[in-house]
Amino acid sequence: MKGMTSVCTEQADVTLRPLRMTDKFAIRRWMADRNVIDFTVVVPGPAYGPVVPYSAGEADRYLELLVRDPERRSCAILLNGEHVGNVGLKAINERRGTAECFIEVGELSARRRGVGARAMTAMLDIAFDELRVQSVRLGVFDFNDAAIALYRKIGFVDDGRLGDHWVRGRVYAVNAMRVDQHSWLRGRLRPPAR
Repeated sequence: MKGMTSVCTEQADVTLRPLRMTDKFAIRRWMADRNVIDFTVVVPGPAYGPVVPYSAGEADRYLELLVRDPERRSCAILLNGEHVGNVGLKAINERRGTAECFIEVGELSARRRGVGARAMTAMLDIAFDELRVQSVRLGVFDFNDAAIALYRKIGFVDDGRLGDHWVRGRVYAVNAMRVDQHSWLRGRLRPPAR
């Protein structure tokens, strides 16, 4: 990634920088936090048993995937310079012009402050401007009303179902949402999501 992407508001400064292996201590802490992994689609589903907090080794392997997978673009979300979460693109397919988006706001103090919306907006700008993908998709648990509302607000539309996922002692649906480049570029005329 070329440099950093900055999204400034009167409330806080949200920037993105490439995720790196030295971020392991934050990743270990977040992936051991049940409140984070309950909302993270990447954790194994019902075929693998109940979702449990990651060990340090499992968190390090997860970070290595985020950093080293050539089909990913993973960024640390910085709030006023502090690493508070991660956002990125995975399964980037240049030939088809598609990618999947993910976000994890690990620090409790950064939640419900618009940080996720600003970080996701910056990541979509990278997807559509720099990487020139045509469509970005994501998965979201059907019980995560706040995330669904956020994604709709920044331009995503419902796009079917991705499958099921075991969390909180039961199986939940993972819904798909999508935004395409044309809609995203047209939507830049509206005020940024908060």
